[in-house]
Amino acid sequence: MIVIGGTGEIGKAVIARLRAEGVRAVCASNDVKQETADEMRVDITDEASVASLFERAEKKVGPISVLINCAGVGVFTSIADTSVQDWRKTLEVNLTGAFICSREAFNRMKTRGGGRLIHIGSISDHLTLPMNGSYAASKHGVRALTGVLNEEGKPYSIRATLISLGAVYTSFWKTRPEFSPADMLSVEDVAQSIWEIAQKPLNVRVDELRLLPPKGVL
Repeated sequence: MIVIGGTGEIGKAVIARLRAEGVRAVCASNDVKQETADEMRVDITDEASVASLFERAEKKVGPISVLINCAGVGVFTSIADTSVQDWRKTLEVNLTGAFICSREAFNRMKTRGGGRLIHIGSISDHLTLPMNGSYAASKHGVRALTGVLNEEGKPYSIRATLISLGAVYTSFWKTRPEFSPADMLSVEDVAQSIWEIAQKPLNVRVDELRLLPPKGVL
């Protein structure tokens, strides 16, 4: 398995969960400082970098049958205050990066009997919320991408899943004491759900999972 964005808080939890199950999981991120057999640097907005990642990863762990995309950035400002630079960066990482990684995995999986593509989404991929323009646009795009991958993957047993997350307690929320971690999902909750999907047989499709904390939308 490859976990894109494996150095982020959700990505780390996913890696830990997979490795606890005895799965050889490659952590891939632009933030990897020193490469090892299980930690590899990648720029997901660059096609050559992504192709190189898969080549290196498959030499170390064998054919990749599951791709988990946890990479993402967010700029939370009003539309009026969102710069074109921030808009482009958000879409480039969240949407174009998901496309490039998925395309690379798809083309490899379709010659091997299939596989799974799992994308981290957000409640912003189906709800319209203020101060969320570029992020919501990118996540709506990932929703559409996931659906098309499922349709085009049918002949090859390639399954794509969108996991739409409500509030997950990460460092973003730790600076806002008015929000309680008890009202949010934990990164371990997310990792457990990803593991459950990743291990399902390919005759089972999980098109979407909406994972929300107890109060729903905060």
